Amino acid sequence: AISSVGLSVERVSKHWVVVVQAVTLIATVISLVEVRVPVPGIKNGRFHWYRVPLFGQYPYLIAILTSWSFCLFLTLTHLAEPESEARLDKEASMNVLSNAPWFKVPYPGQFGMPKVHVGLLMGFILSALTSVFESVGDYHTAARVSQERSPPSHAVNRGILAEGLGSFISGWLGPGVGMNTHTENIGVMEVTRVASRWTMVFAGALLIALGLFTKIGAILSTIPDPLVGEVLASSMAMVSGVAIANLQQVDLFLTRNMAILGFLLMVGMIIPGYFSEHPVRTGVEEIDQLLLVLLTLPMFIGGLTACILDNTIGGATRTQRGLPEREIIHDVDHYDDAYSYPKPIQKIIDRLACSRFIPFLPKEKKGSCAYEWKIRLTLIYQSIP
Repeated sequence: AISSVGLSVERVSKHWVVVVQAVTLIATVISLVEVRVPVPGIKNGRFHWYRVPLFGQYPYLIAILTSWSFCLFLTLTHLAEPESEARLDKEASMNVLSNAPWFKVPYPGQFGMPKVHVGLLMGFILSALTSVFESVGDYHTAARVSQERSPPSHAVNRGILAEGLGSFISGWLGPGVGMNTHTENIGVMEVTRVASRWTMVFAGALLIALGLFTKIGAILSTIPDPLVGEVLASSMAMVSGVAIANLQQVDLFLTRNMAILGFLLMVGMIIPGYFSEHPVRTGVEEIDQLLLVLLTLPMFIGGLTACILDNTIGGATRTQRGLPEREIIHDVDHYDDAYSYPKPIQKIIDRLACSRFIPFLPKEKKGSCAYEWKIRLTLIYQSIP
């Protein structure tokens, strides 16, 4: 989030229209979040008015549509200058819109044969490992926001497997976009109070449709850069809020924890900033690229620093370090568990003798429910008077 401040400032400083989007977003998130809008529908075969908190559930969408419509108004009325960043009819956007086909299916090799570069490969491997660490933290944060128990190991493995498959498919088809969890979405879950898997399924299907019907995706390219910058800024603000919320489980009254937190933040900003201006020159291109990727990645530097310091400096219990979940064993209904597959699929998996050897399949025949927990503390953590 901190590393994206410069890019956000560069984008939002191009035009004052970002004020419209910012005001709309603040109004929907803070002032109108509890307002319920009447929406027509059918209930028991009769016409019925439902009251839905639209502003609280769709703050980003409302803010983008409002500011985008305002830019359209400025364009149609010629209130924006021909070279203004607020116009929707810029030459580059119109070229993309006119040249984009209505329908296109991506296929392997459409951008040429893949090439392997040792330095970039090592850099991407380390980036992927860093992404895995971030994803594990995101899984636990999402569980806390959705009021579920912490994810068991098989659920974490399944999530990492899904991210790996998504990254593989994206690279196979050409774009090479790494798939991983996005902390900003967890913040949206907390703001909208929506934590349903079906919401994610629908969003994924919508993105696939936008990827196939490329003309629709090209329309999105007409969104002015200042609005994109404001979306990035507000998204990173949400990421920062979620990251700070994770610290509520850590004892920040402990000098040790405060020192580690402050030190890793400074190191995570200073070292990448320094090596961005003064890259390492060893004479071997592969090593130079590898070190450049490593030493300019704030998430890697900060995470590695935190991992080393937190595990080598004593003076704090697991609970004070924010790691109490290891002490708890949950025992609940297997089929009602949020981390199990749908009941018909789960029954088939339970019949497979080899399922207990597959790390991403549920192994507990007696799982646990989110609200009826039977907690047993292991002897190693029991306090003996």
